[in-house]
Amino acid sequence: MSNAAMSEHRKWLDLIKEVYEQHHATGPYQILFPEYRPDLSKALSHYLGLNFFDYRESTMLSEGWNAGNIHLDSMTNTLLNESKKSGLVVHNVEALLCTKTQYERRQWLAEFFSIDWPNAIILPIAIYQADTLADHSRICDIELIQFPRQSFLMQLAL
Repeated sequence: MSNAAMSEHRKWLDLIKEVYEQHHATGPYQILFPEYRPDLSKALSHYLGLNFFDYRESTMLSEGWNAGNIHLDSMTNTLLNESKKSGLVVHNVEALLCTKTQYERRQWLAEFFSIDWPNAIILPIAIYQADTLADHSRICDIELIQFPRQSFLMQLAL
């Protein structure tokens, strides 16, 4: 990878890191991604030294067809427990949010910032960006950043 390509690749990571460090790398953050990219959520967790936690895989998958019945308070409790262990990048919260009304999604995404998280917790948001708060210092909008190209194998895996 050329230096120019590497610089472009890091641009989105550096923007997030800047917001993250402005708040002393603690508490809640929401990152508005331009597309659903699990590979970049993992890259973000690695870059910031946080654990990657896939909510859908760890919690919803075992519920099968009943996963949509999980209450948002239950997701909050799961994330609180996981964040006691270490800081997190939490992938796939939108898998549960998509089963809720717009009002419930907006309320949960707003209340996310009022919770006293034991460590840093970052939510990549790709689908429900319109349901996030309009202006919050812990929301990093990277929607207009050019992401690195996704490999063909990663596209097939999704």
